[in-house]
Amino acid sequence: MASWNDVDALCRRLPDAVLGQAHEGSPAWYAGRHQFARLRWDEQDRELVQLWTGEMDTAQVLSGRRDTFPVVHTFRFRVSLWAVLGELDSRELTELILESYGCRGGARRLAAVDTEALLS
Repeated sequence: MASWNDVDALCRRLPDAVLGQAHEGSPAWYAGRHQFARLRWDEQDRELVQLWTGEMDTAQVLSGRRDTFPVVHTFRFRVSLWAVLGELDSRELTELILESYGCRGGARRLAAVDTEALLS
């Protein structure tokens, strides 16, 4: 089970990642000018992380996991998804954050990450 502390710990290891605030004041991690991980809460006050991907079929792929991914918004060029942190294990959280970091921060930033070290 993951928490926002796990998101923070992982994001601090990413090149050029900067902790800031979303427009309403919640913590958010940025790669350049784009958020790639943002803290949210649901009606039960559970921590959720908002992430992004370029995989346009994400809503279909995650349709059987709405308990873990209650919100999936598909836009023209990207998908925004919200994940219940308490439902994610460390590996899945890491994969999701790396995908979001690459999607929002660019391939060059992602190429500078030792993904094998983060995933092991």
